[in-house]
Amino acid sequence: MIRRAFGLLAAAAFVVGLAAVPLHVRAQSNALVGVLSEMQGLSQSDFNSLVSWAKNGAQAPIANYFQPDKTEADILALGGKDQQAVIWWLTGNGRSALYARGASDYQIGPRRAPVDTPAATPTPSAWREIPLASATLEGGVQGQIQIVSGFAAIKRDGTAAIACVTFKNRSPLTARRVIFVFPLLDAQGNHLGDLTLDRNGEFSTDVAIATYDSFAAWQQGGIGPRGYADNCIQKTLPTAAVPLLQARAASYRVERVEYDNGTVWTPSATP
Repeated sequence: MIRRAFGLLAAAAFVVGLAAVPLHVRAQSNALVGVLSEMQGLSQSDFNSLVSWAKNGAQAPIANYFQPDKTEADILALGGKDQQAVIWWLTGNGRSALYARGASDYQIGPRRAPVDTPAATPTPSAWREIPLASATLEGGVQGQIQIVSGFAAIKRDGTAAIACVTFKNRSPLTARRVIFVFPLLDAQGNHLGDLTLDRNGEFSTDVAIATYDSFAAWQQGGIGPRGYADNCIQKTLPTAAVPLLQARAASYRVERVEYDNGTVWTPSATP
C-alpha cells in the first residue's frame, strides 16, 4: 500500500514537471547543433564571407569542397525553420530564432562580430573627393608630360582643397621643372579658381613620378613614401571659400616644362 502511494506521488510529480516546461521551446536538432559547431570553427574571414552570403540571398554554392562553401551547403540542408533561424542570425537579427529552435548560447558560441555586435557608425569624412579629368578629349600628354593618374578633393567646410598627380616625362630630354594647373569647376562647368603645383626635380624619360595610389590612401595617413606628397598641391584657408564649397570637379593642364638643356615648353611654345 505504501509502495503504491509512493508510486502515485512520483507519477504526479513527473506530470507537474512536464507542465512546467515551456511548450513553445523545442529540443534542438542534431543537424542544427552540427551546423552551429561548424560555424564556431570558422575563421573570422570565413565567417564574414558567410555573413555576406546570407545577406545576399543565401544562394546555393557552386561547390562545397572548401569553407565557407561547405558550411553554406550544410545550412541550406537544414530543415526549413532551422535554416531560417540560422540565416536570421547571420543577417544581424539576433539569436531569438535560434533560441526558439532550442539552441543555447553555448551551442551558438561566443558573441561574434558582425552579427552579435551593433555596427559602429563611421565618422563622416571631413573631405569629399571630386572627379579629376582632362578638359579635352585628347587629354593624356601635354608638352610631352603624361598625366598617368591622380585625384582631387575638397574639405566639406570649404577651407581646403588638394590635387595630386602621377606623371611621366615623355620627352627624350630630362625635365627639371613642371608646373601643373588644376582648374576647379562648379556643377555647370564654370571656372571657380585654380590650384597650382610647381614641381621641381629630375624627371627622366618614361619614369613614373608617383603620388598616392588613391584619395583613400592619402586620407588614411598618406600610405606610401614621403615623396608622394611632392606631387600634391594642398591649399588651406583660414575661413570657408565659396569656390571650394561650390567645386564639383577639377581639370588639369601642364602650364610650363623646363628641361636640363635650358629649353622651355609652354602651351604656345615647343622646346
